[in-house]
Amino acid sequence: MQGDEVHHSPETAQLDALKAGHTSAWKEIMVLHGSGLLSFAIRMLGDRGAAEEIVQDSLVNIYHTIGRFDGRCSIKSWLYRAVHNSAIDEIRRRKRYVDVGIDAEENYFNEAGRWINDCPGWDGLAAKRLDDKRLLTLVREQMDHLPHTHREVLLLKEFEGLDTTEICDALEISPGNLRIRIHRARAALRAAVVGA
Repeated sequence: MQGDEVHHSPETAQLDALKAGHTSAWKEIMVLHGSGLLSFAIRMLGDRGAAEEIVQDSLVNIYHTIGRFDGRCSIKSWLYRAVHNSAIDEIRRRKRYVDVGIDAEENYFNEAGRWINDCPGWDGLAAKRLDDKRLLTLVREQMDHLPHTHREVLLLKEFEGLDTTEICDALEISPGNLRIRIHRARAALRAAVVGA
């Protein structure tokens, strides 16, 4: 009976395969997300060896707890959340964690919903003096000096290409909080690059 057929999305089918322990599904996850997860962890920690351990431990933990995954977010978001949480634990262990705090959205937006203090543009004298390759190198160097809450949103948004929902799910924050974090992170990065 065609009316009784159940249609599963590709992600649902992938999740079912992961929960069933199919090796091919886990290999597919590694091919699709492994390099991105490692890149994210390296940028978070600044140490490839520690990043490899974090990603490996996170994936082993996910493998053992996949049965508890309830599908409220994408598999990709769940993977990034696991690596993010492990990286934060490592940063805290190293006592490198810097919390910039979260203020109410009212402190950043006017009644019209616009930013109260807009970010300065990139068209200043410093950007004109630097060629693209040097600017990119400088941006990458300065990102490593940003507080981790700034660095992580820029990495997920700009380097890993996650969308708003995926980032919010991975960091367990609201879209409004994400907008504030991205605004602050971009402003801090611009200030660091211009001041370098």
